[in-house]
Amino acid sequence: MFKNLELLYFKMALLHLFRRRGRSILISLMIAISLIGLLLMEGMYEGMMLQLTQNSIKTGSGTLVIEDKKLRADPNIKYNIKETQTLASILDKEPLVSSYVLRISQKGLISTAGFSQGVSVSGVDLKEEAKHSEFQNYITSGEYSFGARERGAIIGYRLAKKLKVDIGKKVIVTMQDVNNEVVSVALKVSAIIKTNNIAIDANGLLMDINLLRSLTMLHGATEISVLLKNRDDDLLVKQSLEQKITDSNIAVYSYKELYPSLHESEAFMQTFSQISSAFIFIVATLGIFGVVLVSVLERVREFGIMMAIGTQFRDIVRLIIYESLLITMSGYLLGAVIGGSLLWYFSIYGLDLSGFSDAFSIFGMDSNIKATIKQEYFTSSFLSVLFATIAATIIPIRTLKKRNPIESIQERV
Repeated sequence: MFKNLELLYFKMALLHLFRRRGRSILISLMIAISLIGLLLMEGMYEGMMLQLTQNSIKTGSGTLVIEDKKLRADPNIKYNIKETQTLASILDKEPLVSSYVLRISQKGLISTAGFSQGVSVSGVDLKEEAKHSEFQNYITSGEYSFGARERGAIIGYRLAKKLKVDIGKKVIVTMQDVNNEVVSVALKVSAIIKTNNIAIDANGLLMDINLLRSLTMLHGATEISVLLKNRDDDLLVKQSLEQKITDSNIAVYSYKELYPSLHESEAFMQTFSQISSAFIFIVATLGIFGVVLVSVLERVREFGIMMAIGTQFRDIVRLIIYESLLITMSGYLLGAVIGGSLLWYFSIYGLDLSGFSDAFSIFGMDSNIKATIKQEYFTSSFLSVLFATIAATIIPIRTLKKRNPIESIQERV
C-alpha cells in the first residue's frame, strides 16, 4: 500500500511537471549547464596542476630527494653524499619506491664566442635517467646521447636560444671542484630539450656524470632523486628512510618541501572545488525556489481540494518535494553525462592550446592540458543539488501552510 501511494505521488509530480514542461526544462538546463561548467573547471584546472607537479617532480627533484643537510643553505659540492652504495641498498628494499638516480648538481658558467651566462650543471647517467625522468621524451632536436667520448651536452631550449647555439656547436662550461679550484671543459651540444620545467629549459645543462666526477674530483653524488609509485606516499616513505639512514648529515626532503608553491596550489584546488560546489548550490537553490514558490501559489486552491477530501498536509509536502527532486535530478543527470563525457574526452586527447605554448611554458605548464576525472567531482555536485532542493522547498511549503489551503477552496481562480 505504501509503495503504491509513493508511486501515485511520483506520477502526479511527473504529470504536473509535464504540464509546466517549459518552466521545468528551463530549470533543468540551468542546473545542467552550471554542473557542466563546474566539472570542466575542476577537471581541467586539476589536470593542469597535476601536469605542472609531475613535470617538476619527474624532471626535477623527484618525489623525494636525498642530500647533505648543509647543501640547501650553501650549494657547494663539498657537501655531498659519499656512501651512495649504502643508500642505494636501502632504496632497493623500499617497496614503495619506483626508481632512483644519482646526480651531481653544480652551478657554473656557460660560454660561447659571443655570450656567457650562469648555468645549472647536472651530471647524470642517461641510461638510468631513461627509466627515471625519461628525458629522451623531451628531446626537440639532436640525439639522446653524450657521444662516443661522453663529451656531449644536453641543454634547455631557452638556454640554446640565449646562447644562439645549435646541435654540434661547442660550449665552454666553467665551475669549481671540491677544493674550490676553477675547472673548465669544452662540450659539444648533442641535444636540445624542452621539459616545461623552467629551471632546466632556461638554465639547465646535462652532462655525463663520470666526466663531471673527474672534473670536480667528487666520488659520490650531491643528490639522489627518488620517484615513488604513488606520490601521496611521500611522507610515509620519507619517515621510513629517515629511520633507516644512520648518517646524521643526510636529509630527506619531500617535493612538498622543495616546491611549496605547488603544494599550496593543490590546497587551493580543494578550496576552489568547495567554492564551486557552493556556487552550484546557490544557483540551484534560487532556481528551484522560484519554480516551487510559483507552482505552490498557483495551486493553493488545488491543494485545498485535495486536503478537503482527506489528503494530509504531509502528503502535499511530499508531492512538492518529488516535483523539485525530479527537476533537479534530471538537470544533474544531464549535466553529469555531458560534463563527464567532455572530461573523458579531454583526459585522453587533452585541450590543445599550442598557440599559447610559449606563454604556458613560462609557467612550466604543457600547452596540451589533459583533464582529470574523480568520483568526488560528481558526489559533491550531487550532494549540493540534493541539499539545494531541500532548502529551496522550505519557504514555499511554509508559505502554503500559512495560506490555509482549505479556506482557499472558496477563492475564485
